[in-house]
Amino acid sequence: MGAIFEKRIKRLARQQLLGGLRGVERECLRVTGAGRVAPTPHPRELGSALTHRYITTDFAEALLELITPPAKSNRDISDWLAALHEFVLGQIAAELIWPASMPPAILDDGDLQPAQYGASNIGRLKHVYRLGLANRYGPRMQAISGIHFNYSPPPELWSALPYQDGSPSGMAAKRSSWMMGQMRNTRRLAWLPTYLLGASPAFHSSLSATRPISLKKGRGGTLYAPDATSLRMSTLGYTSALQAGLTISANSLHQYVRDLEAAVHAPHAGYARLGVRANGEYRQLSDSVLQVENEYYSPARPKRRIRRGERAATALRRRGVEYLELRLVDADPFEPLGVSAGSMRFMEAFLLYCLLEESPPMPAHEHLASMSNLDTTAWRGRAKNAKLFRDGREVRLRDWGLEVCDGLAPLCEALDGQPDGPCGKALQAARECLRDPQLAPAARVLDELGEAGWDHQAWGMDKALAASQPPLVPPNSARRRALREEAPASLKRQDSMEALEEPPFDEFLARYLAA
Repeated sequence: MGAIFEKRIKRLARQQLLGGLRGVERECLRVTGAGRVAPTPHPRELGSALTHRYITTDFAEALLELITPPAKSNRDISDWLAALHEFVLGQIAAELIWPASMPPAILDDGDLQPAQYGASNIGRLKHVYRLGLANRYGPRMQAISGIHFNYSPPPELWSALPYQDGSPSGMAAKRSSWMMGQMRNTRRLAWLPTYLLGASPAFHSSLSATRPISLKKGRGGTLYAPDATSLRMSTLGYTSALQAGLTISANSLHQYVRDLEAAVHAPHAGYARLGVRANGEYRQLSDSVLQVENEYYSPARPKRRIRRGERAATALRRRGVEYLELRLVDADPFEPLGVSAGSMRFMEAFLLYCLLEESPPMPAHEHLASMSNLDTTAWRGRAKNAKLFRDGREVRLRDWGLEVCDGLAPLCEALDGQPDGPCGKALQAARECLRDPQLAPAARVLDELGEAGWDHQAWGMDKALAASQPPLVPPNSARRRALREEAPASLKRQDSMEALEEPPFDEFLARYLAA
C-alpha cells in the first residue's frame, strides 16, 4: 500500500465510498440434453436479442448474454441474476445453461451460428460484425464465455478527490482522468482476479488445434493444465496474437481513444485478403485491424453508454468515462448464477483500490509485462513459487498478492462499516487462497474433474443439470414481472425499428465506419 493511497483512504468518509453502481453481464451457452451447443435460434419467448434490455446474445445464436441493470448493492445484482436465470430456464424447454467458461465439445464450426438481429441496419451491422469475428479468429474461440463486472464509483467520491493536473476542467474530465488511472492499475494487477476467480483449468480438445506440451490428457478429449487458473485468459483462450502487438495507451482518455480509433482505421493486409465481401455477401465490416472498438480484447475497458448509431470511441470522447468494465472473471461453475456475492464484493473493493492507489503513466514495456504476468498466472499461477515481473524484477505472486490485500483491508472495513463484515470476509478468503493455491476455484475444478474421471464434458453436464433447478432464493415479484413484460415489448420495439425507412445498408455502413 502506497503512502498516497493511505492518505486518501484516511481522508474519505464511508459514505463517499458506498453507493457505487455495479452490474453484471453473464455470457452462457444454451446446450442440449446431450451436452451439445443448442442448434435452435435465439428463442422468441426470450424476446428480441436486438432490443431486449436484459437478455441478448453475444457471438452466437446459442450464446446468451444476461445483463443486470445498474444497481447500488450486490444483493440487487444477485436478485436480478436469479430472476434472469429463472426466466430463461422457463423458456428454453429441454435445453440447459452450460455452467463453465470453456465450452462443451464443439464438433463442427457450424454448431456456432453467428447471432442474427433482424433486418434493420443496426441489426445487420451487429450480425456482419460477428461474421467478421468468425472469419478472423474462428467461431470456437468466440464460444468461450465469462462474467463482466461493470463498476462506476459513487458520485459523492468525485467531490472529495482533487483534479489530477491541478487545473479544473469540468467534472467529466476529472472523472475520466481518475478512471483512466484506475484502468492502468487494473492492467497492472489483472493477474490477481485471474488467480482468485479463475475457474477454467481444463477444456475439451475440440476447442483448439494448439496442443502445448504442458497440457495433460484426461478422458473424452479433456485437456488440462495442473497449475492453471484461467485458460480462458491464456494464449489458448479469448486472446488474439495480432492484438497482442497492439498498444492501446491508458495514460489518458485522449490517448486511449486516439489509439483505438487508429486501430479501427488502420488497414490490415491479411484481412484485406479475406475481403469485406465475397459473392455479394459481407464477410466482415472492414479490413481494418479492428472492425469496431469492442473487438479490442482487454482485461478491462473504460466504457460509456452509447446513443443509437454512435461509435464507442465517439461516446468516450464526447462525454468521458462512465464506468469500467472488468472482463477477467470466469463463470463460476459452482454458482448457479455464475458469480457469487463474495466475488462481487472482492471486485468492488479491487476496483476502488485501483482507482485510489497511485497510478503513474504506464509505458509500453510495462503494459507488455502486465500481459505477460496475466498469461503466466493463467497458465501456472498456482505453481509453487510462481513468479511475476514487477518494476523489472521477479517477485513471488503470493507475496505481491498479499501486499495488495493489505491495501484492500482499510477499504473493506470502510465498505463494511465494521471489521470482519462481508467484504472483510471476502478479503480473508482471498488471503487464504493466496497462501494455499489448493483453495483456488481452479483447484476445486480439477479436484472434481479427478473424481469424475477427468471428463470435462461429463463434469460440465453434471453442473448444468444442478444449475437447472430454481434459485435457492426466489427473485422478487417485481423483477419477474419486468422480465415477463420486457420480452413482448422488445419484439414490438424491433418491429418498429424495422418499419422505419432507412438508407441502403452499404451507405449506412460507410457512414458508420467514417464517423
